[in-house]
Amino acid sequence: MAAKRHNYQLIIISDLHLSEGWNPKTKKLSRNEDFFFDLNFQRFLQHLAGKAERGGFSCRLLINGDFVDFLQFTSVPDDKTIGGEEITEKEKELGLGTSAIKTLWKLNILMNGHWIFFNALKEFLLRGNEVIIIPGNHDIEWIIPEVQTSFKERLSADIPDYQKAEFINRIQFVPWFYFDPYLSVFVEHGSQYDELNSFDYFLYPYRKDGTIDLPAGSFFVRYLFNKVESYYPFADNMKPMSKFIFWALFKYKTWFSRPPRIIKFIKFFLNIIAKAGPLDKKWRKELDIRHAKKLQDQAHASGLSIAQIQDIKKCWVPSALHNCSKWNLPKRFFSNSKLDYRYYLKRAITIQQILGVRYVVFGHTHDADIHMLWEIPESKKSEYVNSGTWTKVFAANYEEALLKSENEFVYVNLRYNEDKKDVKMELLRWNDSLREGERVRLFEAE
Repeated sequence: MAAKRHNYQLIIISDLHLSEGWNPKTKKLSRNEDFFFDLNFQRFLQHLAGKAERGGFSCRLLINGDFVDFLQFTSVPDDKTIGGEEITEKEKELGLGTSAIKTLWKLNILMNGHWIFFNALKEFLLRGNEVIIIPGNHDIEWIIPEVQTSFKERLSADIPDYQKAEFINRIQFVPWFYFDPYLSVFVEHGSQYDELNSFDYFLYPYRKDGTIDLPAGSFFVRYLFNKVESYYPFADNMKPMSKFIFWALFKYKTWFSRPPRIIKFIKFFLNIIAKAGPLDKKWRKELDIRHAKKLQDQAHASGLSIAQIQDIKKCWVPSALHNCSKWNLPKRFFSNSKLDYRYYLKRAITIQQILGVRYVVFGHTHDADIHMLWEIPESKKSEYVNSGTWTKVFAANYEEALLKSENEFVYVNLRYNEDKKDVKMELLRWNDSLREGERVRLFEAE
């Protein structure tokens, strides 16, 4: 989306991974919940809004993907159907699917379970600020129009009629990326460069039945990892995840007293493999047409040319689920370590060359980072930035934990400095004790 030149600051966060939150009946958290920081986030938004009011500007909060983790909703209604749709046996075991009706049910659970968070977001909007949401691979359901509408209606439920339209206009959904020529920044979640989590048709990722065609990584979460978290609620926060899963599944001392849990979970991995294979040719042709229209819409909304949009799209990687054989797909889960900062840096360089922006911002990896792309004219730096995460990250040892903690509660602050006629970018970490942002401590590569 193109931005008009006016007095605002852009705040970029990503990867909050809110799920069911607090159960109003039991007053306990879902075992799959990864976001426990509603009050911290409330204070963060109050800080931003207060600073904006004192400075005479507004804040534009951009949530760059995986705001919500719809994949980790495992509760289901007590009834056999919901909105006329049957609740299948698999859904009773794994959680509801991705139809509009079932996602709306999950949205209601989300907003009830994180009422402090959403009340804080509402107050932030009422104070004249904006919120922009980009879907990620864990919350692709934001693309569903009914879900966007319901979210806006829920947040504005008790707003007076004379304020409601203006309030709702401060909430925007963008389907792929945010482009701001004023601040010279391109922001994208980054999952489209990860074959386990990419969608072949990201702007129109639907099956024939109207549900979402999820990537392989999403089924890994639904079929396997949610089960691991039922035993170890902090499993999703352990890094590296592959090392933790190996420990969790093989933790028993002998095969004779109690077999390893890998035997119990193997069927879930086989279910993922069963889904591998190419899309129906006729449906793929239909998707090509619909997706091309969405690309045109994205070009119009962002102010970029369709040629630029197509050039950026060429950086996407094909979905492993539909472009790998059933036997090659399992290997991809154990050979995904190439997705380090160098990999994303190359994508950022390509995007910078296409658009000429000074800043390219990704999320997705949960690793806060900043790297020089190169010097561009007039001695202005061009940089790649990763916005880290707002979840807690645990590690295998104390030293690693200190380093990983720098990836938590991270945000990017971009603003235009009128005095210097230049854009200022800061990669900060919210320090809730100080009620202030502080510079993220990053170390030179080995």
